[in-house]
Amino acid sequence: MKIKLLTAAMLAGLMMAGSALAMDSKAIEEHRQKIEDNYIQTAEEEGELEALEQKVEELEEMIEMMIEDQEA
Repeated sequence: MKIKLLTAAMLAGLMMAGSALAMDSKAIEEHRQKIEDNYIQTAEEEGELEALEQKVEELEEMIEMMIEDQEA
């Protein structure tokens, strides 16, 4: 299960990097930092697996937002 989540996180990161041109780099960095902060907090409170699941979901949402912005 952890391998799948790590793979998904890495793929999401690669997709995010590919779509980074669609959004302002400062906005992307701020959003990415927020996701990382949420990951750390969730890992401390609920465990690393739950934190990874949440991080993947947030990265997917960010990618979708970038794609929508790129299509507009």
